[in-house]
Amino acid sequence: MHTLSTPLTMARLMILGATLISLSGCIIHIGGGSNDYEGNSVSSVFGGLSVSSGKQVTNISSVNGSIDLEDKVSAHHVDTVNGSIDIGNHVSVRSAKTVNGNIETGHHFVSKGDVETVNGDISIQTSSTINGNVETVNGDIVLDQIEVKSNVQTHTGDISLAQNTQVHGDIIFNANKQNRGAKTIPTLTIDNTSIVHGQIILHRQVTLVIEDAELLRKVQYYYKNAQ
Repeated sequence: MHTLSTPLTMARLMILGATLISLSGCIIHIGGGSNDYEGNSVSSVFGGLSVSSGKQVTNISSVNGSIDLEDKVSAHHVDTVNGSIDIGNHVSVRSAKTVNGNIETGHHFVSKGDVETVNGDISIQTSSTINGNVETVNGDIVLDQIEVKSNVQTHTGDISLAQNTQVHGDIIFNANKQNRGAKTIPTLTIDNTSIVHGQIILHRQVTLVIEDAELLRKVQYYYKNAQ
């Protein structure tokens, strides 16, 4: 009875294993060439994901790699752990989340849910709509002519609202519990064309640069020695 552990078989398996490791470190292009994953969920452990313009996919996820959605892409949940998310113009998703990385979008971006990162910045360009929260822990949030249907919040970063941005929920600066000794004071900047329909909730000291005096009435202080 023959066994599979012949030198030739083992050599083939080693070559196959090396090939798989090499492919796992490549960028997977969705919508380019014969390996077209359009309409399916795609995940990667070691490597980034890129979705070509105009394609429709379901869930996109990576562990160690960035995700790039080109113009006019439609996707469900977009998630990565160690990597940024770059989104083109006229893109729609159900949510976009990363742990270690920035999230940057083009104009006319729509998210049905949350846009979140832990260690990274969030920048959303004009004529975009976020139906969930916009949240980061250690990073800045820049909203330029955006409508956010829920809350905008951070712990240690700055928040900037400009050019008729509307936040229907609250703006929240959470306490920096992980680094109580940090002396950096974040800044909230709101120009006179932008509106916050909810409250401005401060659980830590924040520098306020708010052009509309009426918005200052919405500021609520929840930390010791608040002015």
